[in-house]
Amino acid sequence: MTVEIKKVETAADPWTDFENAIDATRAELFRTFGLEPFAALFPPSETTSAPNYLRAPRVDVTDTGAAYRIVADVPGIPKEQLDIRVRGTSVEIRGENAQETEEKKKEYVHRERTYAGFYRHLEMPEPVVGTDAKAKVANGVLELELPKVTPTPSADEVKVAVA
Repeated sequence: MTVEIKKVETAADPWTDFENAIDATRAELFRTFGLEPFAALFPPSETTSAPNYLRAPRVDVTDTGAAYRIVADVPGIPKEQLDIRVRGTSVEIRGENAQETEEKKKEYVHRERTYAGFYRHLEMPEPVVGTDAKAKVANGVLELELPKVTPTPSADEVKVAVA
């Protein structure tokens, strides 16, 4: 099942597959050797001019019992430029924002281009229902609610009234 906010067309980049393979290998090594707490020190890489650790948006993932809630920092990325895809336990979040300005005066021309883009791939511990996913962006923060296929029973104590 896939939830798509908006598809963003980009030019093919020969390094993307290579970087994705390295990210997958790194994640597998962390899992294999029980080093997942250290994974945050080596976030996934993305293809832009900034260092890897600056391109990956920081995310918080919480388990609410019935769903997983993901909160990601996406400053400067309009909601129309976000691409969120869900399949089984896999969640992909992509975003990009490109701007170009040009200023012409008597003796010179000034032109600048900026690009901000990112990609995050997250694996949830359990399958989620992508068709029921809800996403919203406000003030540069993405909030994504992913209902679980099988909700976790609540561990909270419940008082049962006797009739």
